[in-house]
Amino acid sequence: MRLRSFSVSGFRNFEASALKELGAVNLFYGENGSGKTSLLEAIYCLGSSRSFRTRKWQSLIRSGSEQFLLRAELDREGTPERLGIQRRKGEKVPLVKFRGEVLRSAGELAGVLPLQLIDSAAFQLLEGPPELRRQWLDWGVFHVEQQRFVQSWKRYRKALQQRNALLRNPGTSPGALAPWTDELVRSGEVVHILRQAQFERLVPLIQAVYEDINRGASAAVSLSYHYAPGWDAKESSLAERLASALPTDRELGYTRYGPHRADVRIKAGTQPALEVLSRGQLKTAICCIRIAQAKLLAQYGIKSVFLIDDLAAELDSHRRRQLTQALLAMEMQLFFTSIQPADLADCFEGLPPQALKKFHVKHGSAAPHV
Repeated sequence: MRLRSFSVSGFRNFEASALKELGAVNLFYGENGSGKTSLLEAIYCLGSSRSFRTRKWQSLIRSGSEQFLLRAELDREGTPERLGIQRRKGEKVPLVKFRGEVLRSAGELAGVLPLQLIDSAAFQLLEGPPELRRQWLDWGVFHVEQQRFVQSWKRYRKALQQRNALLRNPGTSPGALAPWTDELVRSGEVVHILRQAQFERLVPLIQAVYEDINRGASAAVSLSYHYAPGWDAKESSLAERLASALPTDRELGYTRYGPHRADVRIKAGTQPALEVLSRGQLKTAICCIRIAQAKLLAQYGIKSVFLIDDLAAELDSHRRRQLTQALLAMEMQLFFTSIQPADLADCFEGLPPQALKKFHVKHGSAAPHV
């Protein structure tokens, strides 16, 4: 999947701008505040119906405009397809169309344009709460086992909500609680199995990418990756753990164990990687995780589009070049931002001129580099 062209209207500081003949590698460059990151945000919004910078979607609409409109022509194995999203003030949901048909859910849209984002907030994957790591793992599971995972996860969340509501009521009988506990176990075990399978396929790829990126680098640190399913699955089944935890769950009024408490832990030796690695090393590790996930999805015929905001920040020249080469080797469409084209010039050495498209972003407009 690639974007052939992309147009943006009424989004952030863009009144109207069109990017035609996009390449395999695309570079948006310009001064701070020119709108480089906003273009990446617009592409992300097109593929997910949300922003990676804010939850307040109203702030995405340009001042003085009543709506934003994003359109793209996609290339799916040589076949052109059109994707568009429109969001108006006062409306609760966006209008999303693909091939002229209205898409009703974010899940449908995510399957159209799989995106991998590397930006300044990427550190949250390691620094943030477990929820973010679950979302990262589930994103890959969704694309590989969409129907089975979505159905099981929806059933699990409904059962969890109902069970917690009953736990908060001191008068709830064991008989009333049992059906929701049974459903929690059935759907939860499916979610766990799918996550674990995805994780076990991912880890060797992450380790291989990480080793390649750090080959020849100074102060390289070995990392290990651990999937915690939300209870000690080696010691007991989910049903057994919920049964033993029931008295305390009743006192607290919520379910303490299950896939909703899962996490992925990354360690340097015996310590959390977050406490050992420098900012540059953390960014490298996160980039490797994203690249590995894209490699795994490619094994299923799913090619991602990468959005990479300010790659040069916090990375030395060696790791910057190594990461870029790893990205280029996957033959997926890439979008970079930088202040000056020269900031990434050494990363693109040897790349055929026709493969690299540069766009100068200035005052909310983007024009091909001359």
